[in-house]
Amino acid sequence: MFPVKIFANRTPREIRAIALQIVFLPGALFLAVLAFAGEFNPQWVRSVAYGGVVAGLAIVVVARITDWVTRQFLTAIVVSTMVLTLVIGLSIQPQAIGTLSAFVFLGVAVGSSAFLRVDTALVISVLCTAFGVFVISMRSSIPVVAIIIFLALMTICTMVVIVLRQSLQRARDEAIALSLTDSLTGLANRRSMEVNVPLMSALADRTGQYLGSLLLDLDHFKAVNDTYGHHVGDEILCAVAEALRQGTRESDLCVRIGGDEFSVFTIVSDRDDLQRIAERLRQAIADMPTEPSMTASVGGSVLDRALSPRSPVVGTDLFLRQADRALYQAKSAGRNLIQIDWPSS
Repeated sequence: MFPVKIFANRTPREIRAIALQIVFLPGALFLAVLAFAGEFNPQWVRSVAYGGVVAGLAIVVVARITDWVTRQFLTAIVVSTMVLTLVIGLSIQPQAIGTLSAFVFLGVAVGSSAFLRVDTALVISVLCTAFGVFVISMRSSIPVVAIIIFLALMTICTMVVIVLRQSLQRARDEAIALSLTDSLTGLANRRSMEVNVPLMSALADRTGQYLGSLLLDLDHFKAVNDTYGHHVGDEILCAVAEALRQGTRESDLCVRIGGDEFSVFTIVSDRDDLQRIAERLRQAIADMPTEPSMTASVGGSVLDRALSPRSPVVGTDLFLRQADRALYQAKSAGRNLIQIDWPSS
């Protein structure tokens, strides 16, 4: 549980920084023992090993107190570790220790597979495999057997890590998608609306157009649930969602606000444009082959370009309230109607 807790609620950069501290602190200590107790031929490699100890401790400090732990930083560390391992593996005595040190390449490849881009990790894994095989062939008394074991471990470990990483990424993407999607209809939900409406507003402002909002409320929907049951009501809601998807562009945002209330956000050039879209959606709902048939009242508004650049939150909130007032007027006038609230200036 302890490792899980220290990685919980961390950004990818923070996770990489913590991982470097966990790996390089004991790694530097082990390398210090090896540099002190081991025999090297040539002798100057001992100084290189001590340099690796200093570098390892420096990496721990940098990862602890700075924001330098980027993927480029990690790649540089990985390459340096590979070079150091190659030098030590070829020079440390006796030969059996050199053979064992080649398995450090396995750890380097696994770490790369976990934290670097997949294409970069694959290149590094190939290099680690080549270096490891070279060291083993030079130092092992049974090179064929040792190389077979090394290749098997390298292949299994790196592939497992890459597959797990891709699976976790896919699960994360699916979780994000679910958090932004209404589970019944598959439309966007309120959270997705809060994320995307400011982006659409900025796009409309850059192109000199308007961001329009259509608020749709199904007429007498409660009676459907009371008379036919909630399963029929759910079928109608899904049919409405499909009608909205079919009646809008890919660039539009269709949202289930809650219950039987939906909203469509679309970039338009003028009031007539928004009116046409509203009428198309109203008619699409009226034409649905559901039993019972259904109609919808529609209220529309437009985000005032004078408000949105200065205060996106205030501007968006105001324009949603305007759409809600327009919807109330449409329902009060007899339902199955459209009311558009457009700025007078």
